[in-house]
Amino acid sequence: MKHLVLALLLVSVTAYADEEGSGSGSGSGSAEPAPPPPPDPKLQELEQRLQKAEERIDQLEDDKSYLEDKVKDLLPIAGRISGYVDLGFFGTTGNGAGTREDLINSYFPEYASTVPGSWVFMGDPLSTAVNSRGEPADTGQSRAVTFDPIHSGGHPTFIVNEINMQLFAAIGDTAQINASVGFVPRSRDVSNPNGLFLGDFLDVKLAYGEWRPKIDAFSLTLQAGKFDSVLGYEYRALESPDRIGITPSLICRYTCGHPVGVKARARFFDDLLIANVAVTNGSHFMEQFDFSDETDTNDFKTVAGRLSSLIAHKVEVGVSGAFGAQDWQDSNSVYQWHYGADVHVEWKDLEATAEIVQGRAEGKTSMGGVHCDVAACLHYTGAYGLLAYRATNLLIPYARVDWRDAMHQSGASFVYISDLMRATLGLRMEIGTRVIVKVEATKNQELGRIPQFPDDVITSSLILKY
Repeated sequence: MKHLVLALLLVSVTAYADEEGSGSGSGSGSAEPAPPPPPDPKLQELEQRLQKAEERIDQLEDDKSYLEDKVKDLLPIAGRISGYVDLGFFGTTGNGAGTREDLINSYFPEYASTVPGSWVFMGDPLSTAVNSRGEPADTGQSRAVTFDPIHSGGHPTFIVNEINMQLFAAIGDTAQINASVGFVPRSRDVSNPNGLFLGDFLDVKLAYGEWRPKIDAFSLTLQAGKFDSVLGYEYRALESPDRIGITPSLICRYTCGHPVGVKARARFFDDLLIANVAVTNGSHFMEQFDFSDETDTNDFKTVAGRLSSLIAHKVEVGVSGAFGAQDWQDSNSVYQWHYGADVHVEWKDLEATAEIVQGRAEGKTSMGGVHCDVAACLHYTGAYGLLAYRATNLLIPYARVDWRDAMHQSGASFVYISDLMRATLGLRMEIGTRVIVKVEATKNQELGRIPQFPDDVITSSLILKY
């Protein structure tokens, strides 16, 4: 641009000079040369304009360089704040709890000599979940899951499920910081001396740093802090806006936690092979369920991993597993393990996910003591299948069936026997990009020797994103 302007000005000056000199040279020759013409004011004006144009172009180029440097300085600290508000309304049958007591040991007499009947629980304490956090409507008389933030008593109620804030900050071109905090408003009886503050609490879900080194052969992501699980598939869509439905599956408690440690994720051959490995303080269990520990109580860390393959960018098949010392006990030789398989399909407007898991926490029993009296024991098997169809840009109906068979014992303190199948129907409505409405109904069916009792759930969610 600069050279073009200069060339135009030079052409103008030259043309003007030629025009001025074309009238001289006529007449008879003279021995004496003609005196030089006096300076022309127009020519001087053109030269001054040329000089000013050069100075202006130089100044513009300096300003451009300055702005480019500023942009480069600002890019590494780019960040954003986002999140959502999740409001709901729910109702349940019965008292809102998913367990009942075998008061006179009539259903499970084998525990009569070791565990009082009022401490033998039948059912699943998390089966009456009413939101994406997995909080049950009520925990009843539960002794393993004693934190009861909703405590509805079976009464229908409006609820603010969560106010979520997500933080992101880039560090250079290859690193970033991520955090997610849930503000959970809950109530309590202020006259109860055993209550804690006013019932509200904070839930720090994620807090980790991430680095993606530039490697040509494959993609690598390294994380340190409190991050997502590496087990199964369901953990990828835990937050209310991301999850198709409202409530988590029955097996999410084993795979949807946020452990603390270090993690590496590598992708090869255009996602034909994906490897995810983590070394953490404890298991990948959700914090609402026992056996989840952020600060370790033993020296043996938990090693977990998942191998998967994405086929034609439509079907993902994976296997995962974990092994380590059991949480909430100090021995390095009391083990806890988990393994599972999953498949996820996205085809046109159809989305389907299926997953199966099995695991065990060995527990520890004292010499001559009641089974698992030193460290609680747990064994479980579970599965779910989810099918969703985008009928229109607004409506997504979905259905889920899940099942869980588990036993959890802590000496003479309690025994939980869970054998349960659930059927869930729901509808998701996306109103623009910022508003999501979901309604969901769940039928709980106790299996085996567990008697059927009222514990069905109808719940809803209004999500406002920002």
